[in-house]
Amino acid sequence: MTTIRFIREGIDIKCKPGENLREIVIKEKLQLYGLKGILGNCGGVGQCSTCFVSVEGGNKNSLSPLTEVEEDKLKNRPENWRLACQTIINSSAIILTKPQSPPSNLKDLKESAENKKLPR
Repeated sequence: MTTIRFIREGIDIKCKPGENLREIVIKEKLQLYGLKGILGNCGGVGQCSTCFVSVEGGNKNSLSPLTEVEEDKLKNRPENWRLACQTIINSSAIILTKPQSPPSNLKDLKESAENKKLPR
């Protein structure tokens, strides 16, 4: 088992390597989408670009490499952003959901998440 730490929600979720990040978020009933994504998400095929997450910690191999879809859809986004629907979990990571609308206390939340040891 591996652990995904969700900064905004303040929770750790256990999952198996090979699981899809979007499916984990939905299964755990976390909020992945803003209004645009709620109204018109593509169901996880990488076409709507509404399931943004920001990778805030882990190692460089914690998640699958960028897909061609992500390379196209994330061209003008920060380097640590991913599309949850295209992301496969390899090992533990720290994730911020909805990075396009970060919480006002993001710095404190990130510091707290990074200070707790992340299980492998």
